[in-house]
Amino acid sequence: MTRKLYYEDAYLKEAKAKVLEIREGALLLDQTIFYPTGGGQPHDRGTINGVEVLDVYKDDAGNVWHAVAEPGKFKPGDEVELKIDWDYRYKLMRIHSAMHLLEHVLNEVLGEGNWELYGSGMSAEKGRYDILYPENVNQYKEKIIELFNKYVDEGGEMKIWWEGETRYTQIRDFEVIPCGGTHVKDIKEIGHLKKLKRSSLGKGKQRLEIWLED
Repeated sequence: MTRKLYYEDAYLKEAKAKVLEIREGALLLDQTIFYPTGGGQPHDRGTINGVEVLDVYKDDAGNVWHAVAEPGKFKPGDEVELKIDWDYRYKLMRIHSAMHLLEHVLNEVLGEGNWELYGSGMSAEKGRYDILYPENVNQYKEKIIELFNKYVDEGGEMKIWWEGETRYTQIRDFEVIPCGGTHVKDIKEIGHLKKLKRSSLGKGKQRLEIWLED
C-alpha cells in the first residue's frame, strides 16, 4: 500500500518517491504527499518531475494513483520528485478545519441535536454544509460569525489520531469527528470567517456557505 506522507506531515510540500506501476495514464508510487479526492476534500494539485498531476485517487486496496499529463515520460523503477501546489493545499486545509469548527459553533448556537447535517462540500474558495433545521438560520448569522472568530482568535490545537483504521480529529475539547482530510495544526491558522451565506433548499432544508479572510 502507498505510504501516505500527507498523514505523517500535512505541511510537506516536496518529497521523493519511486514509480511502482503505470496504468491507464496514472502512476502508482511507493509513497506520496498528494492527497487523493475523498471525504469531501478535492485532490491536491502539483507536479511529478515537472509533469502536471491531473487527478489523484485511491483504489480499493488503499493505493494512491496519480494521473499525469504525460505518462510516457515515466517508467516503473524511476525515482521521481513530487511537488504539491502548496497555496492550493493550504487553502483546503484551512477550509476543512473551518468546517469542523463551524460544526461546533452550530452546536452551540442552534443547540446540539436540534439540527442535522445531511450534505457537505468544499473547494479552495469556500465550504458548504447542507443542514436540516426548522428555523431560518439567518437570524443567528452574526452570532455564528462572532463566535467562530472568537475561537479562531483564541486558537486551539487540531488533535489527530488513529483508532484502528479510523482517523479522528478534535479541536480543543470540542466534538470528536471521524475525518480523513488534511488540517491545520492550530485553528488560529484558519483565519476569520469573512462571509456566511444561507439559502433555502426546501422546507426545513438550508445550505450554509462560508468564505474565509485571506
